[in-house]
Amino acid sequence: MDKAGNIIKAIVAAPTTQPIRDVESGCSHLDTFMEDSARAEKLRISFYEGQARLSSLVGAQTARETQDPKRSGLTQTILRPTYHCLQCNSIGSQEERDSHHSGHPFSIESRSGCLFCRECDDFVYDPKFEEIRIKQSLPSTANSRKRKLSAVYHQGDEDKFVLPNSNSLSCLAGAPRGIFNLGQTCYMGVILQALIHNPLMRNFFLSSRHETTDCPNPDCVACALVASFADVLATEKIDGHGPLELLYKSWQNNPFLAGYHQQDAHDFFQSLLNQLHTSCGCVDADSDKNCDCLYHRTFFGKLLSTVTCLQCRNETVTQDPIVDLSLDLQKPMKRRKLDGKATGAEAPLELSTCLTNFTTPEKLGVDAYTCKSKQCNNTPQRAKKHLTIKQLPPALCIQLKRYEQTKSANPQKLDVKLNFPLQLDMYPYTSRAYRNKKKAAEKEIPSPAPNSPLASRSPGWYDLSTVVVHIGKLEAGHYICYCRRDDQWFKFDDSKVTLASEKQVLNAEPYLLFYIIRSLGTTTGRRAAGENKNGVMARPNPELQKANGEPEVENGGLAKTNGKEQKVNSGKAAS
Repeated sequence: MDKAGNIIKAIVAAPTTQPIRDVESGCSHLDTFMEDSARAEKLRISFYEGQARLSSLVGAQTARETQDPKRSGLTQTILRPTYHCLQCNSIGSQEERDSHHSGHPFSIESRSGCLFCRECDDFVYDPKFEEIRIKQSLPSTANSRKRKLSAVYHQGDEDKFVLPNSNSLSCLAGAPRGIFNLGQTCYMGVILQALIHNPLMRNFFLSSRHETTDCPNPDCVACALVASFADVLATEKIDGHGPLELLYKSWQNNPFLAGYHQQDAHDFFQSLLNQLHTSCGCVDADSDKNCDCLYHRTFFGKLLSTVTCLQCRNETVTQDPIVDLSLDLQKPMKRRKLDGKATGAEAPLELSTCLTNFTTPEKLGVDAYTCKSKQCNNTPQRAKKHLTIKQLPPALCIQLKRYEQTKSANPQKLDVKLNFPLQLDMYPYTSRAYRNKKKAAEKEIPSPAPNSPLASRSPGWYDLSTVVVHIGKLEAGHYICYCRRDDQWFKFDDSKVTLASEKQVLNAEPYLLFYIIRSLGTTTGRRAAGENKNGVMARPNPELQKANGEPEVENGGLAKTNGKEQKVNSGKAAS
């Protein structure tokens, strides 16, 4: 122990031989622990001795005796690293490290020798400990194949600028934060929370993909979102965030949103996507068809509309772009009553029922369709329309129409209980699933049960990310939202943030549901341009679209919700 202590003192007292950034400590927990000089000295000695025993740590990692009594005497190989506690001599896996003694927060990772803080749940960079680790990792003088120190640590011209001008990420950075209500702007707050908790949007705006310094547009909404994402996710603040810049630039780009009157969250979401699309330089309407901007690649999908003439069986197929799905709540309720399945006004609807109703063929009116076939010769005919999802977006937004058109001028809000899942399988509502089901029916192949292992491998699984709830009446109400961060749910009510349970989330009456695709997968086989094996848009490719002979997309506007004829929401009020 005395010999190790002398070596530690020599290393600490020696001048630094390489440019290591001058910081006080690796984290606040290490700083508090090192205030006691006796504990600090013991921790440095344990770290030094642990570096010397890295070979034994790897040995413990690759040959641990199994705990299974039926396989006594056998060894098992652990592919993951092990951790050596610096307060005791225990060596364990990541799970054992997390369940270890609460007073032993520091350990060494076996592969790199880096210091790990369990309280931060991350590796810790500390100048003195890093100097010990680097010097211990250098070959001894007895080894003829010596390396220079620059081979271990190299600092270029870029590092000389980056290191002095960078800050370490605080443990408080990224903590859930609310959004201040700036005067009946809760509609903006819930949509901003939905975007912040979208991993695709979060990674884009935190990785400097949009250069604010080079942006020529003074009213660019993307620049405002960069500032909001950075303030919410990369600062130590724990109070609410005030998106003044986003509010002002939204007003500048859309005069209908200007002013402190109540707005609809869904209308703001569509307006914001249009503004983000324009900020990427996509001004042409035709550019929507093959746009490569982040917002198309995140929320953009396609609906396949098939209209069949009941007279000559001629089919007219078109594709419509969508950024969300608007599901009707009235039709499923009426259909349930007609089928005699209604058990009272309190009986909840199922989200799957609304999706099935959306993709169920429906008959059009007498003059709603003109058949252009030779047999019908451009005459009005009775027809059947069938909508399916041609392409699933990575981020799926579902709007539930909670308004009822009445004879009076003002629509009424539908306070209907809706059951929605935390995990949603969208594959049964896709065009591919419909084709496969049709082929299976022709060959008399039974479909897999919903809970069968085959159905669980469906490529269209989504995980719930955000639930937007409207509270109150249509003309005077308030928006709140529930957002998932890792495995924990939080309730955001303007600037107030509280923990929420899954039961509390599932008991809410949603207005908007945001789902994130579980796996983007890889592109295999002949598919639509940019479409991966899950039917998810990865990157549009005009050349591949032309080669595949895909029909042109009609009505390329970004803000079109879906291919069904519907009335636009007249603005659900929220304060």
